Amino acid sequence: MSITTNKIDFSQLVENSLTGIVILDGRELLYANQQVYNMLGYSPEDVLIWDQIIHPNYRKLVDDRIRYVKSEQRTTDPIEHKLIKNDGSIVHVETFSLPYIKDDHVYVQAHIHDITKRKVFEKEYELRKQQYQLISQNTSDIIAELNQDGEIIYVSPSVEEVLGIKPSFLVGMSCYDCVHPEDLSLVKQNGKNLIKTKQPYIIRYRLRGNNNNYIWVEAKVKLIESNGISKVVVDARDCTEQIEAEKLLRQSEKLAVLGELSAGVVHEIKNPLTSIKGFLQLMQAGTIETKDYISILNTEIEHIEQIASDLLGFAKPSDEMKKQDLSVLLDSVVFLMNAQSKKHNVELNWAAPQDEYPVLGDESQIKQVFVNLIKNAIEASEEHGTVEIHLSNRDDQVVIQVQDYGCGIPEEMLNHIGDSFFTTKEKGTGLGLMITQKIIHNHHGKINIHSIVNEGTTFSVILPKYY
Repeated sequence: MSITTNKIDFSQLVENSLTGIVILDGRELLYANQQVYNMLGYSPEDVLIWDQIIHPNYRKLVDDRIRYVKSEQRTTDPIEHKLIKNDGSIVHVETFSLPYIKDDHVYVQAHIHDITKRKVFEKEYELRKQQYQLISQNTSDIIAELNQDGEIIYVSPSVEEVLGIKPSFLVGMSCYDCVHPEDLSLVKQNGKNLIKTKQPYIIRYRLRGNNNNYIWVEAKVKLIESNGISKVVVDARDCTEQIEAEKLLRQSEKLAVLGELSAGVVHEIKNPLTSIKGFLQLMQAGTIETKDYISILNTEIEHIEQIASDLLGFAKPSDEMKKQDLSVLLDSVVFLMNAQSKKHNVELNWAAPQDEYPVLGDESQIKQVFVNLIKNAIEASEEHGTVEIHLSNRDDQVVIQVQDYGCGIPEEMLNHIGDSFFTTKEKGTGLGLMITQKIIHNHHGKINIHSIVNEGTTFSVILPKYY
């Protein structure tokens, strides 16, 4: 079914249009629709005068456009200018003009769009952009903008001071090209999570400099959206010296723990050595057949080897982040801590699960966390007490719980657990739990503490599962 033009009331369409429409004869305003009155805050009874509503700074620009349309009878490109409202305030508009011919006379029809909100946004955006550039150009931090594929769109001048690389060289490259191969998997995984969850995060990794040396950086990463476009903003700070200091602190605390464990470990080694010595003496005397006891001797030697291996594995420094099975690591630590538990007459209740519990982490550091937590639980327990150790999968996380049934921690002290040099022990330094929390934080995990006085304490370590 066709609709003929004589059945449509075009005047009503124009009058009710959401776009402001005016008809001009030169500078004389002949007609303005209701949207123009609404835009400028006038009532329909008011008489609009063109020169009064055009901002003085834009009258020449607007007049030139009107004359051009009238003389050339051609539509113009849109122009941006200002109009003055009835209350004297300003409205930003975008206007395009076209000829309107009636009875051989050329009039000008102007379509006016209110763009005040857009101009306010643009002004705020420009101000923020200037502030951002001022900060990025005068900070020692490396500030970078990336697209969602990791391509570098912008990087601050400070990158030349920190890495020895000119910003222009990096723009257009993939940010992953500068990341240490051992940290690449972690950085990429966190990048994917950012796009998925839009949650900002803090991460530590190594960046390659101009001379192929690597520095450690701590980066704050967030996703921002502007005009429908998502960008990743990275604020990375050189933390190499801090990393080295933390490493020394961890190693110092580790050696202190090893000193405390040494007596129990020596006892664990002495028992199988005594058995081996006794069997060897009997063999030399010809009292027993050698072949009958070879397997027993091998078992005792393997027991000593296991203790030595676990002790060395805990003591050695490491910086390698790779896939770890927490079930295997916990089993090793519990074996090592059995000597300590026997010394205090405390039972360690742990059954190694068959499932895999994969995380991305540093083996030595994770073991240090488990040693600290289990050691604290043993020392908090009464004689003949029990320490429960549990491992479980929870969605995209792995949860480790170490629970004792000792004296508990008063509520007023819980908030200070992990503070430097805060301890509830008579001879403690407070460094153990501080280091533990730092290690877990660097592994993008968290520690929850639940404690009831005279009932016990549970430390829950939550780490992201690694796929």
